[in-house]
Amino acid sequence: MRTTLSFLFAFFLVNVAYGQKFLQLERINSPKTRKYFPGHEITFQMIGGQWYTRVIEDISYEQNLLLFAKDHVPLDSIIALRSFKPQKWSRPLGNQFFNFAAVWALYSVVDEALQDEPFQQVDKSVYLIPATSAGIGFLIKKLFKQRTYHFDINKDGYAKKWRLRVLDIDVKGELKKP
Repeated sequence: MRTTLSFLFAFFLVNVAYGQKFLQLERINSPKTRKYFPGHEITFQMIGGQWYTRVIEDISYEQNLLLFAKDHVPLDSIIALRSFKPQKWSRPLGNQFFNFAAVWALYSVVDEALQDEPFQQVDKSVYLIPATSAGIGFLIKKLFKQRTYHFDINKDGYAKKWRLRVLDIDVKGELKKP
C-alpha cells in the first residue's frame, strides 16, 4: 500500500519524463543487445589499430559521438569493441575441470590407502590426470575471458555481424493530470 501511494505521488508530481542516452552493441538479426551508459568503461579499437580504455562521460546522438573526459570519438572511427565479461559456457566448464581434478585426486588417494601395500607403487595417472584436468580448466577460463566484437562492413555498406549505435530515448512533454 505504501509503495503504491508513493508511486502515485511521484507520478502526478512529475511534469517531464526524462529518457536515456546509451551506446548499443547489437548483433544483426538478433534481439539481444548490450547497452553501455554514461559512466561505463569501454575498451575499443580505432581505425589506426590502437586500443583505448575510457569511461563514457556523455553521448551525443545528433553528432554520433562518444564524449570522454579529455576527448571525443566519432562512432564511425571505432572498428572493434572488447568485452571482459566471460562467456557463459567458459566459466562453468573450467570449474567442472577443476572439480574433476579434485575428485580424481581424492579417489586416487583413497584407492591407494586401501591397497594391501599403500603408497608403494603409485601409478602416474594419480598425478597426471588431475594436473591435466586442472590445466585445461585454467586455460579455458583464461582463453575465453574476453570477447572482441569487430564491426566489419560488407560490399553494400552494411554491417556484417555486429553494429554499434547511439540511441537517445528522450520522452519530453507534459503529463496530463486527471
